[in-house]
Amino acid sequence: MTDQRLSLLVGKQVGPLLWRVWFASGLGLVALVVYLSLADIYLPVITSTFGDKINHFIAYGALMGWFGQLYQTIRKRLIIAIILLFLGVVLEFAQGATGYRYLDWVDAVANSFGVLIGLLVLQMGAGNILLMINRWVLDNRKH
Repeated sequence: MTDQRLSLLVGKQVGPLLWRVWFASGLGLVALVVYLSLADIYLPVITSTFGDKINHFIAYGALMGWFGQLYQTIRKRLIIAIILLFLGVVLEFAQGATGYRYLDWVDAVANSFGVLIGLLVLQMGAGNILLMINRWVLDNRKH
């Protein structure tokens, strides 16, 4: 199945209303990442040699995976990846300007790896999870 045909199937099978709900939820996740990146709060860190870098990797990989479910063509996924890479770098500069956070290029690298691994996982076949969830919900709803 071609990427373009699969992209059309996502819209048809999920439906425009549910697609908008998933898209709005994704924007909420982006807003949460922005807030957590800039807020003057203590955030728990996964204890490891890499510290909060794992958090950055997971957050940006999840964002890529989320929006990659909604946009099925490689072209659109690459655009999303570029936007998320840009967001990760801009937020690092914004953190450096806050006075209570600091710019850390390693965080930007962790963000970028999250996006790239998310894109790779999508392209390797995990890009239809939204369709599977939608089919499961429709098959199991009460009439």
